[in-house]
Amino acid sequence: MLADMSVVPMLDREVYLYAEVDRIVGLRSGTARRWINGYQRGGKLYEPILRTESRDTEWATWGEFVETRILAEYRDIAKVPTPRLRGAITQLRANYRVDYPLAYLHPYMKAESGELTIGGKDIGLVGLDDTRVVVRTGQGLLTDGWPVIQNASLGSDERGGGPFVIEMPAADDFPGIVVNPNRYSGQPTFEGRRVAVATIAGMVAAGEREEDLAADYGLSLRQVQSAVEYVHKYGVAA
Repeated sequence: MLADMSVVPMLDREVYLYAEVDRIVGLRSGTARRWINGYQRGGKLYEPILRTESRDTEWATWGEFVETRILAEYRDIAKVPTPRLRGAITQLRANYRVDYPLAYLHPYMKAESGELTIGGKDIGLVGLDDTRVVVRTGQGLLTDGWPVIQNASLGSDERGGGPFVIEMPAADDFPGIVVNPNRYSGQPTFEGRRVAVATIAGMVAAGEREEDLAADYGLSLRQVQSAVEYVHKYGVAA
């Protein structure tokens, strides 16, 4: 009987509520829902950016969480306007025929000059291997770029679609704190450790000595302190 049960690929696994995505990524309330599932405003329908079509669900998949995080970095750090990101993602989805074009890192994109670009060699431009091409328009761009999601860990895709993100930093200012759908339902944990950040912070708040927690859980004292700082900054329930 168990052999007949279908296994949901990691990218399609529902892990977070929209509000959790906002909290972990550090977005304003409602942003993840708008990006992932679309919205209506002033009688106008805005289609999803990260989903091919809206669905009647309160849950976001791991792939949608990863793409929300990447999209937020492109928008907030690399300063690529959201309409350009929407156009680039639509073009990538059409070119590569995958539902999560940002999660699959095989396009090897960069953000530069307010656009998403991809290498000429990656799309077969003979003689233009060093040229960066604007994803949204197909035009060449000859400037240096800024890579996003440098510290993500990649894994193999069950469907043969290439490597994709299986673990990534929960926040740019806390690189040792990561999110992984296979650990504590995707809640923030420490890299290489199976203990939730909120658990450590909660113990500190309850009066446990930081030195004892570090020794008991195989953490550095700085990691214990970072748990307290992360929970305070991002409002995670400890």
